[in-house]
Amino acid sequence: MRTLRTRALVAFDRTGVAGALVSQGLGARRLRAFAQAPLPAGALSPSPFEANLADPTAVRAALSQVRDALAPGATGACLLLPAGVARIVLMEVPSGTEAEGYARFRLASSLPYSAAEAVVDLMPVGPGRVVAAAVRRSVVQEYERAAEAAGWRQSRLDLAPLAALTGLLRESTGAARTVDVILGDAAVTLSAHAEGQLRAYRTRWRDAGPGEAAWLAAEAHRTADLAGEGTAPRLRVVGPGASGFVQAWTAAGLSASPGWMLEGHGLPVAAAELSCLGGMVG
Repeated sequence: MRTLRTRALVAFDRTGVAGALVSQGLGARRLRAFAQAPLPAGALSPSPFEANLADPTAVRAALSQVRDALAPGATGACLLLPAGVARIVLMEVPSGTEAEGYARFRLASSLPYSAAEAVVDLMPVGPGRVVAAAVRRSVVQEYERAAEAAGWRQSRLDLAPLAALTGLLRESTGAARTVDVILGDAAVTLSAHAEGQLRAYRTRWRDAGPGEAAWLAAEAHRTADLAGEGTAPRLRVVGPGASGFVQAWTAAGLSASPGWMLEGHGLPVAAAELSCLGGMVG
């Protein structure tokens, strides 16, 4: 029998730290274990240029609590940084141009810090098109130091919204216009695509409240409009609280569904909604 490959994921956000052990094999993802630890208000505030960990001791304690609950052993962890820490842009790379250098050039003028301080990563999303992300090196180091101090062995680092987008694009089929809504505690990412091509990408700070479902639906439709004219988009949503938005949008007559389903062992709904899971296994 084929051995399942297990990975550890550690996701940070404003309200807490979450971790999961996820296996891939025989065509299905399985959520084998999930743990989360809350953070005190103000302990972590996602920001692209200011210090994110106002209370490093509290963040380390949460990381240790999650690690003790999961018992990952020697399994290396992918650290997933929250939405709101990076400048992320969908861009066309001119033919014959080196993509990373071009992305650095394009991003430099929009960064609130020196371009030399930026860690730049690229995600190809079609011929001549990339999603380029820049994170301040000092911000990355904050998260890495906290994880190391809590006993985690880091295997890689990614941005939660891009990890989720990877999985959502992989599972896209057909020509239907789709807007993916990737929820974080502090920020939300919206991406529109059709016929396998990513057409628009936006990030917005969240203002949670009774009107947020209607606001998000309106933002999703604006994102679809940026991608070009067509039929009303299908909405897919992942992240903490996703099921509530699906219910609200469906009740309002919109086409909405969860981004993906995961097999688990009676684990809480919040575990299956952890937005990072879809892109990191497979």
